[in-house]
Amino acid sequence: MELSEKIRALRRARGMTQEQVAQALGVTATAVNKWENAASCPDIALLAPLARLLDTDLNDLLSFRGELTDQEIADMTGEAYELAGREGYDAAFRWGMDRLRQWPGSEKLALNLGLILDGALFTLVVERPEPYQEKLEEIYRKLAESADRDIRDQALHMVIGRCMKRGELEEAERLLDRLSDRWPEKKGFQAGLARRRGELDKAAEIYETQALHAATDLYTALVSLQELAIQEGRGEDSERLAALIRETVERYHLIPGTAPVGALMEGTARRDRDMVLAAARELLEGLEQTWDGGFLYPHLTPDGAKSVGAPLAAGMAAALLTDPDMEFLRDDPELRALVERFSPPGGGESETS
Repeated sequence: MELSEKIRALRRARGMTQEQVAQALGVTATAVNKWENAASCPDIALLAPLARLLDTDLNDLLSFRGELTDQEIADMTGEAYELAGREGYDAAFRWGMDRLRQWPGSEKLALNLGLILDGALFTLVVERPEPYQEKLEEIYRKLAESADRDIRDQALHMVIGRCMKRGELEEAERLLDRLSDRWPEKKGFQAGLARRRGELDKAAEIYETQALHAATDLYTALVSLQELAIQEGRGEDSERLAALIRETVERYHLIPGTAPVGALMEGTARRDRDMVLAAARELLEGLEQTWDGGFLYPHLTPDGAKSVGAPLAAGMAAALLTDPDMEFLRDDPELRALVERFSPPGGGESETS
């Protein structure tokens, strides 16, 4: 940070105007403006009084350093945490505020110290936490104007949570509109806001969508893990993962027909004809079933059961004959009959005959 930027940041952190700084130092406001715009520098005789006025020292005022490194910030937040446990919350809070005055331009430091001090309020007994909470919220609100999206989103998250807790729903919604769609907790805040307003169907739909996406992600990860286990020759792990895939589909009420995918991969790896045929039949028949959301997702199917997997059945059937790993069963009459059953009229074996 250049000297001009340092003077401006420290002045603003102190809540002073250029006129007030000029009056305290016996110079003109124009002179202070020139310092902050790098058009000129303070006279050497004014440096010490300027540092005192801005509540810093000459070493800090004249340390033309850039942003703190991640390690320096981690060291400072670690020191604040240890100080809270060693000397109490107030000592850690005052120490943290001193660091922010020394580094007024470091948004990352402000955010990390704010979060660590916030967390300490929940783990330590603080008789009157309100003044600390007010100051921390003030810091977060300033950071909510940051040009850095990650810092801005994290700060908005903290302020929105406080507004929700106080029942300030309009303010929470205003801030929520500024939160990036990429922020993982945005949907949760929207659902919480809807619930507090009595919009229960809207809240339930958001929560159910989150649950379905999380369950689908878990399912996809398990399938990929089983593929790796097969590739690495870990047969026992593959078998256990196949069972876990089925359990996940059943437990989280995922689309019918997806449960036997693990068994199908396991049977294919073993070249077990009966296992493959049983799994393939269960898969294709399951895909043709309707999905009603069950007790977990009733608000996602308000008009009743949906035919979600049926459009996939024909493609899955064709893949059974075109997948290189299924070559050992390609001429099996029972498999071909199964594929023919689920192929669209006029399609089926022509491409594989």
